[in-house]
Amino acid sequence: MSAPQPTSKNRTSLKIHLAYRFLLALNTLNMKRSAFDHTQNHKRSHRVKIAAYASMASVVGPRRAWSRAILWKIRNQGVLTRNKKRVHHITTSLRLHRHHARPTRRRNPNREHVNPFGNSGLEVKLRKLVPGAETMDPCGLLDETADYIKHLATQVEVMKTLVDLYSTI
Repeated sequence: MSAPQPTSKNRTSLKIHLAYRFLLALNTLNMKRSAFDHTQNHKRSHRVKIAAYASMASVVGPRRAWSRAILWKIRNQGVLTRNKKRVHHITTSLRLHRHHARPTRRRNPNREHVNPFGNSGLEVKLRKLVPGAETMDPCGLLDETADYIKHLATQVEVMKTLVDLYSTI
């Protein structure tokens, strides 16, 4: 007799948790919407994407940096948007009252290729891919990336299963 494989049980449990959280997030999304307008299709798909990321990050919890980064970003997204609109309003009103033009500093067009820490290009790309990976050491970055990819793959499987289930109804 072979030893039981805990990974398959954990994988199934993870799928159940992801599906449950995702359906809760979708239910909340459906409760908030008013009359559906086809012009809001892009906005709705964006909200479904946010619900998928939120469910994935909430299943993992705060033990991973990428899940903390996703949850922080989702939690503060409305606040950041409101502040951005407020700052935009203030700057446009200031531009109307300004009489002289200030010289503008141009950004370095090769900015993303400049790396003062001597990291390889692949490491920089990996840091852009994984949320919350900006300040990690390389070993932690690889560990977080593996966990992030595992949960993304599981989330995709769950969403495909849900689509198949609801398309047959």
